Amino acid sequence: MFQQLSGSSGNVLGFKIGEDITGEDVRDMSRIMSETIAASGKIRLLIEIEGFRHMEPDVLLEKLRFARDHAREIERMAVLSNRVWIKSWVKIGGLLTHTEVEHFDRSEMEAAWKWVRT
Repeated sequence: MFQQLSGSSGNVLGFKIGEDITGEDVRDMSRIMSETIAASGKIRLLIEIEGFRHMEPDVLLEKLRFARDHAREIERMAVLSNRVWIKSWVKIGGLLTHTEVEHFDRSEMEAAWKWVRT
């Protein structure tokens, strides 16, 4: 399951993902991001993670393919979650992709939108 957030506009995209996200969901999100990259050159992302515990292998591969192919077009990414282990993965992901990434608690939605737009 994923949902595009209403705060999305221009080259700033927000998505809410749940633990039942599928490979098809990731492909749909990738398509939306690719279309925005084509229109704007670069994107900024806000990803809200709700109740996420694990990821199926096909979903992980889809995400890794997109990150590999588009890392240079992602200027900044805010990740909101209440999971400690996700905070660690966010930092590692930022180092590997050279993308400016910040983790926020899910209660900090307004601050995350402000940061990703700045």
